[in-house]
Amino acid sequence: MRLTLSVLALAVAAQAAYPGDIVQYWVDQSAILVNSTVIGGLQSPPSGWFEAIVQGAVYLAATKSHDKSLAFQQLAVSHAAHNTLQWTFHGTRLYATIDSKFAAIIPSIGINQTSADWREAARIGRESGRRVVTARADDGIHDYVPFPTLPRNPGVYQATPPGNVPIPDTPQAQYIRLFGGLGDVKRFRAPPPPSVTDPRYEAILNYTKAYGSRNSTVRSAYDTESAYFWRESSPIGWNRLANLVVGNKLSKDVLKSARFYAQLNYALANAAIASWDSKYFYNSWRPITAITRTDIWLPSGRNVSDPSWIPLLTPTPNHQDYLSTHATFGGAAGAVIRAYNGGDKVDVYLSSNVTTDNKGVITRRITNLTQAVKDNGDSRVFGGIHFPFASNVGSEIGEWVGRETLKVFDARWQEF
Repeated sequence: MRLTLSVLALAVAAQAAYPGDIVQYWVDQSAILVNSTVIGGLQSPPSGWFEAIVQGAVYLAATKSHDKSLAFQQLAVSHAAHNTLQWTFHGTRLYATIDSKFAAIIPSIGINQTSADWREAARIGRESGRRVVTARADDGIHDYVPFPTLPRNPGVYQATPPGNVPIPDTPQAQYIRLFGGLGDVKRFRAPPPPSVTDPRYEAILNYTKAYGSRNSTVRSAYDTESAYFWRESSPIGWNRLANLVVGNKLSKDVLKSARFYAQLNYALANAAIASWDSKYFYNSWRPITAITRTDIWLPSGRNVSDPSWIPLLTPTPNHQDYLSTHATFGGAAGAVIRAYNGGDKVDVYLSSNVTTDNKGVITRRITNLTQAVKDNGDSRVFGGIHFPFASNVGSEIGEWVGRETLKVFDARWQEF
């Protein structure tokens, strides 16, 4: 009897699997890597691009292993995540970190590393990773794209202080191929931003000047907190919000979890690329450039210059104002999470670790996804680094991209 019980115990142990959602585990590890001080953090769109690659490979591995045990599926997608992360961060000191993240999860998965199951799961995961990174090797993100010298006219992008980098961030990103067969990015191009000669432009500038100033006397405490709370890498923050909404409900359904996070991260990457297309098409200046400009350029003839003006969030990113990529990220994520959730209503507590100005951890109760998208977009205005139209239209374009990504996903997701 004792022998029988021992054998049974061994059999149960052999079938054990990681008790959490393995896809979420790798989403979380990706966040740690993106925010790592070793590399200083990835900027958008690459921050969305690499997550789409990882989650595309994870979903491919999940589809190829879904008829196996839960532990086997977890191991297969872990190999896919590990290898795509190693590919993303090659040449950095994060190789050992990524290995350690994999090593930490192996005992919980419980498959012997000398077994046939280990070898087969590794084969599936590695092949899945290889297929996606091969597809993405020539997607445009590595290409050199010259940036023209622009006239220093009102409304036209100019290098932002304090760095005053002459070439804006990643001009090639406007040409990155969209994920999931979404077609030509130009169909998502935003309408033109307001012209500086539009009589309404002065009011928009004065609003941004007042509410986005570091020493604003009109910005509310809530809006100040919003600027800090939503500051971190947007794909990371929205993935973490998705984790809270999903919870552990998909921990036993690797395929369904992988599908959701692939949809989410495809949408995030596509939204960023769409934003970059509009940025480089319109080449719009940032608030700090408009507000600190010393000549009189408004049609009214009024002088709105304040050379000492500093935005709440510094430094201003070195790329164009319109569209706000932060806002497009939020719109896209909101569309995908809303579709999964069956509506706007949620009830989760989301925390953001804010290193800027030593704010520390800020926690907010999120009860409505549409409101979260709006707060996310508005945060860049209250931070003084975007005009309101860049964030408002950005959220709309992002939601459009998110809906379209979902619409074609099941038929075209393998168009990496």
